[in-house]
Amino acid sequence: MKLMSKKTIIGFFVGLTFSLASLMIYYINNTYENNKELLESTIHQEAKNHFENIKMFRAWNSMYNGVYVKANGHIQPNPYLKDNHTYTKENELLIRINPAWMTRQIAEMMNTQTKYKYKIASLNPLNPINMADGFEKEALEYFEKNKNKEYFTRIDHEKNLYELVGRLLVEPSCLKCHAEQGYNVGDVRGGIRITIPISLYKESLHSLDFHKNAQSIGVVVMSIAILLILYFILNSIYKKQAYLNELKDKYKELYDDYDFAISASKLGLWDWNIKNKTIFFSKEWKKMLGYEEKEISNSLDEWDNRVHPSDKEQAYKDIEDNQNQKTEYYENIHRLRHKDGSWVWILDKGKTMFDEEGNPIRMLGFHTDITKIEELRMELYKLKKIIEHSPLSIVITDVNGNIEYVNPCFTKVTGYTYEEAVGENPRVLKSEFTSKSEYEDLWNTLTRKELWTGRFKNKRKDGTEFWESAIITPIIDEKGEITNYLAIKQEITKEIYLQDEVKTKDELMISQSRHAAMGEMVSLIAHQWRQPISVVSMIGNNILMDLEFGDVNVGNLKEDAQCLVEQTQYLSKTIDDFRDFFKPDKAKERTKIKTIIGETISIFGKALENNDIQLNIDCNDDLEIKVYSRELLQVIINILKNAKEAFEEKEIHNKLIAITVYKVHSFLRIEIFDNAGQIDDKIKEFIFDPYYSTKKEKTGTGLGLYMSKTIVEKHLNGKLWFENKNEGVSFYIDLPVKNDE
Repeated sequence: MKLMSKKTIIGFFVGLTFSLASLMIYYINNTYENNKELLESTIHQEAKNHFENIKMFRAWNSMYNGVYVKANGHIQPNPYLKDNHTYTKENELLIRINPAWMTRQIAEMMNTQTKYKYKIASLNPLNPINMADGFEKEALEYFEKNKNKEYFTRIDHEKNLYELVGRLLVEPSCLKCHAEQGYNVGDVRGGIRITIPISLYKESLHSLDFHKNAQSIGVVVMSIAILLILYFILNSIYKKQAYLNELKDKYKELYDDYDFAISASKLGLWDWNIKNKTIFFSKEWKKMLGYEEKEISNSLDEWDNRVHPSDKEQAYKDIEDNQNQKTEYYENIHRLRHKDGSWVWILDKGKTMFDEEGNPIRMLGFHTDITKIEELRMELYKLKKIIEHSPLSIVITDVNGNIEYVNPCFTKVTGYTYEEAVGENPRVLKSEFTSKSEYEDLWNTLTRKELWTGRFKNKRKDGTEFWESAIITPIIDEKGEITNYLAIKQEITKEIYLQDEVKTKDELMISQSRHAAMGEMVSLIAHQWRQPISVVSMIGNNILMDLEFGDVNVGNLKEDAQCLVEQTQYLSKTIDDFRDFFKPDKAKERTKIKTIIGETISIFGKALENNDIQLNIDCNDDLEIKVYSRELLQVIINILKNAKEAFEEKEIHNKLIAITVYKVHSFLRIEIFDNAGQIDDKIKEFIFDPYYSTKKEKTGTGLGLYMSKTIVEKHLNGKLWFENKNEGVSFYIDLPVKNDE
């Protein structure tokens, strides 16, 4: 490969060095500007801090409507301040100091005792001494035009001063003294001027200038030095290249023979003349890396620059061991970077030749592309590690079900070691819980070459039982034949037991909730019986009076008897309604929604009527559903009861509860609306929590809505939710109607 001309190379490096030097000088200048901005920002922040500290002093003073100090001869009452003094019981003079006067006194102390200068300024001051000067006037007018700005600054380079004016706004407490000036709350009434010496800043800036110039000069000098060094290096390289070209021509015929042989074998030949420090890469060697022959020069650097950093150290060590005769042959596996940026795995083999004195003079070897083999090895290694560290039990069997492999998770769960499990049939784990028909279904599914999923209750080696969730699939070869079975299993013992505990707890809480409602039900019975009993009593009294006066009329007696029969039937029906409410649901039943709502009204309607609550029902007679009707009845009563109690807490004239039933897609929706006010956003997320109640402790258990949600979502496979609507709230009971599940 012919090198570019020396002038071209030198020109390239000159351009490259100039570009790098320019970048470095740009970086130096940019760093200088950033540091300069940082210094200015630091001074600005310091001035802001002074201003904010004074504002805090003023706020403290304002919080107490001014403070009083004893007169000591150095301070006299402020003539511009109302209520500027008072006297103690001992007739001592106390002078009132308001925020503005305190600010001016602090400023006078700072101005005389420190390098920092403070001044309070206003365009319309009570005290003429606070009249704004030219700079202060410019700042205050700026604030009035720019309401969102808080600071106005300038740098006086002649006096080496940084000046900041901070805005002061009129607050309610300010109007006690300044109302007569026509101020309103939020107006700009003045500002505080902070003056900071910046001599130290100037010194730091001069230091930055010095370092910037020094670094720039250093870059220029270093660039010249690099160019000189590169010139001598390039000159040396070209001399050596001339020698290598002569050697290359001498052995060209031999290399051609090598090239023919290597091209045919698809091996990448490399020939390294150690003594002359030259190397040859065959056309096939370069082709492995995606290059044409002329795209890569015959230089060891071409190999060195492409070796993966993680592989380079071991590769050089193996080369040195062979050159030092520690190994008979050189062999190493490493990665080389392809032209497209990917990595090619190379099996590198070779041998070193030595002179009579045992010094290495030449190495000859071949590259073999083993990328596909190595990638397959790594994928297998990853898969092996994934299986070994999987939290799931993995079992592979032959077509007869005999175990060929189990992972560590299997041995941990079952207690069987790898050696004990291999060769056995998974039936060693079988318990009496899983039926024969379930196993037959499993094998029928697998023999159809389909995936099977299910649960097992198995036995460990020590005899203890455990639950597993399993996915079993046949492994099919290219011919479509089953060669193995793969089972992936997860122990779910804790989950099964937890589900049982949760189910038992929910059923217990539902029962408790239902019995907790007994008191309410007894009260409802009393209300519903009061009127019929009064009627019975009145009829009885009328009959007794007729008998007493001998004025018994058969017709009237018959009417009274008929009325007694109707009232006793009503009382009997009331008992049946409440008795049915407490009956447990044995199984789901198909019923009309309107029937359930009718039973609800039979039980709870009187309570609503007694509280002057209007009840509107909109339900199609044909809407049917398969549910646990007693549980759904309990949910509706819970919601109606909550609405009734909400009305009792509020004075609402037109009390309304509306029950609407309609279909939405694949479910039936029962909407229960009341106008007893909306639910506060702050408690929305808590109202379905157990034992959370907005009622007084004696009337609310906090279980009603929690159990209602549990019944609807866990027992009825539906959803219970709510939303604030108009002047009240709507609760929605969504129940699936598809397949009546």
